[in-house]
Amino acid sequence: MIGAEPVIRRHRWLSPVWLLPALAALLAGGFIYQQYQKAGQRIQINFEQGNGILPGKTQVRYQGVAVGMVTELNLAGDGQKIAVSVKIDSQARPLIRKGSQFWLVSPKASLTEISGLDTLVSGNYINLQPGREGEPLSAQFDALDGPPPGWQAQGRMVHLVSDTLGSVANGAKVYYRGLEVGSVINTRLDKDDVHVQLDLVIDSRFEHLIKQESRFWNVGGIRGSLGPAGVQVEMGNLSTVLGGGIAFDSPKSSAPAELTQRFPLYDSMAAAERGEQIVLHAGDLPLREGMLILYQGLEIGRVLPITLQGDQRQVVALVASEHAAKITQRSKLVLEGADLSLSGVKHVERLLTGPVLRLDSRPGAPATQIAVVERAAEPGVTLTLQAQDLSGLQEGGPLWFKGIPIGRIERLILSSSGEASLQLSVSATYRDLLRRARFYKGSPLQVEANLSGVRVDALPASAWMGGGVRMLQGDTRMDVLFPSEELARVAVAGAKSRLWTLESERADGIGIGTPLFYRGLEAGRVRAMKASSIGVKLELEVNALYAPLLSNHSRFWLLPAVDAEVGGAGVRVKVGNLANLLRGGIEFENQPGSERRSDRLYRDRQEASTASRELTLLTEHNPGLAAGAPLRYRGVTIGELSEVTLAPGLGRVELKARLDAPYAERFLRKGAGFQLVQAKLGVAGVAHLDTLIKGAYIEATPGTGGEQERFDLLISSPSGLKLTLTSDELRGVSVGAPILFRKVAVGQVESVKLARDGSAVQTRISIEPEYAHLVRSNSRFWNVSGLKADVGLTGGSIEVETLQSLLAGGIAFNTPPQPGDRVNTGSRFTLYAQAQKAWLEWQPLLRP
Repeated sequence: MIGAEPVIRRHRWLSPVWLLPALAALLAGGFIYQQYQKAGQRIQINFEQGNGILPGKTQVRYQGVAVGMVTELNLAGDGQKIAVSVKIDSQARPLIRKGSQFWLVSPKASLTEISGLDTLVSGNYINLQPGREGEPLSAQFDALDGPPPGWQAQGRMVHLVSDTLGSVANGAKVYYRGLEVGSVINTRLDKDDVHVQLDLVIDSRFEHLIKQESRFWNVGGIRGSLGPAGVQVEMGNLSTVLGGGIAFDSPKSSAPAELTQRFPLYDSMAAAERGEQIVLHAGDLPLREGMLILYQGLEIGRVLPITLQGDQRQVVALVASEHAAKITQRSKLVLEGADLSLSGVKHVERLLTGPVLRLDSRPGAPATQIAVVERAAEPGVTLTLQAQDLSGLQEGGPLWFKGIPIGRIERLILSSSGEASLQLSVSATYRDLLRRARFYKGSPLQVEANLSGVRVDALPASAWMGGGVRMLQGDTRMDVLFPSEELARVAVAGAKSRLWTLESERADGIGIGTPLFYRGLEAGRVRAMKASSIGVKLELEVNALYAPLLSNHSRFWLLPAVDAEVGGAGVRVKVGNLANLLRGGIEFENQPGSERRSDRLYRDRQEASTASRELTLLTEHNPGLAAGAPLRYRGVTIGELSEVTLAPGLGRVELKARLDAPYAERFLRKGAGFQLVQAKLGVAGVAHLDTLIKGAYIEATPGTGGEQERFDLLISSPSGLKLTLTSDELRGVSVGAPILFRKVAVGQVESVKLARDGSAVQTRISIEPEYAHLVRSNSRFWNVSGLKADVGLTGGSIEVETLQSLLAGGIAFNTPPQPGDRVNTGSRFTLYAQAQKAWLEWQPLLRP
């Protein structure tokens, strides 16, 4: 085939080699598109401040889903704001259009709102609300301070206008007849910068309540007023008191409101004037602005401000629309205060808040005017009582019988001659009870206490503010108001005055004409006085009204013109009237069960009321005690001193005392002790400072032996170990100086005196009972008074035992490691001038 011609064929398809570059280009394009999709969009949001925003951590969220992340924070170009750079995910790019709104969400807690709590876990984030659809995309935004008005609001927007914001704040609740139906979502200045606009959201379930004639008013905080009509207080629930609130109502007949309608916000419900205006014809009755109008106990209206038209008052009330139909031509308003009626004392609160107008509604034609009348007097029997004193009574007060009100006080009368009386109205139902009626002044709480016990008689709590008159059944009827139940029971018609004789050891402050009192009321006088075997005999003339009270149970005592008592709680001074200051006085009352005598005049009420026994305390001199000083046991007063005198031989002082009968059995026995307790002041310490105010007293301890009525008064404490130390000179020791063991005070010096033969100084000391075991027969005592100085060429030293021993002197002692026997009271030791070195080194172990 040499010399043959070649055959040429053309291939129309590309070479497979080009497939590799094409595949690479396709992969590169897909990667570029993927990166473009992930790259998203970068925008800038300008915030007033950057607190709480962190690059790489703070997210941008829409409907709770993260759609971006903060990448950088810088100062904005104007230097006033913070420019926050944000990377928005590509799928959220359509949301970033003109008009989109951004704000920072962080934890927030207030009295009315708690929000953003999820940020406590996830951290702060930026919320997004997209702009309107169709708006172009944008990359520059200014952040809001908080959520925009109506954000996520489910319901109807309502706009209110007010002169001031008052106590209403964002988040405040909106109420309809006490039910929460919405909230305040935004407050701002109106366009005119004069009024405040409040944006409300009403829950969709209650949209139909917004009517053209709806009225809104502020219910936040507490409002109160005090005036002639009484005390008026308006307040809502706790949340409205703390955070403010708004209430509204709507007439049923009103048409639905337009979406653009704006409503005024009134300061209060009264200012809103919701209701129908009714003219009141009240004459001269004391009506006041704000007085309530009640129907079956419910408030249906109030009296508006009262005006003058010529010489006539114009009184108008505002009545709730739903109750206006109850005002008819036959209806009337009744002026009522606290209701003290036969059924009990009602509406006591009106004594503070003032009277009200009660609607007595009756069928008839509707009316726009109504008459106001006073409550008519209760029908029944009327009678007049003569009285000495009308204090504590008031017109309208109740008349009680066995705890049941059967009438009332109609009038309190004072004649031109000064005679007092009162007029009672008794229900006709109880007419028969008046045949044997006796009357006396009633007290809400009566307490009668004596040795036989305590009796408490109380009216119902609702009657405590009203007082009144009480009635009981006696032998015959007497139209007299007695000052007490006891007088009402024993009074005898036509009774005459009675003479009564008393005996007393002294007649201090008593003279002819001295008044006799019964529970503060003058019941008689002293008619005559003469000497008797025990002192003075007094003859009393008791007035006829009080004469039936006298019996073997009567007890009489001196009534001091000035009764002063000084104690730890302060000073109590009770001063009688001027007559008492000039004449003195005697008082009496009946005390069944008392062991006292009815023919004796006692020093005071306590002595007359309490049975007691006498005892005598003997002492070398009076330590400053006087009559009235108390006897106590463990802080409880069991008696008192009655007299301080010299013994017949003039050698000692006798303190006569009275011991309350219940304690006599234990304390009037051999072995009983009576210890003087008075203040001790000195550099060695202080004790019983309370006696500087209350005065010294005597502390008693019971005995166990046979009966005894005379005792020695102990001036110094009987407890402790009593020892006598002898020394050749005093060396600075004084009474009250401490007794030291290892520089701890375990006792004190009670007395220092010279021995009768002049050979030594005898120092009597007392060791506290708990340390008595430290003193043994071989113990050593030495003087540590003042200071000891050792000065030489190479220096010096000064030694002071304690500050007390420096100022008042002191004595120290120690016991060797091999202690001797215990010692008893009366043991004697030598008081050395100073301690030997070996004594100071003793370290004994002494067990009680």
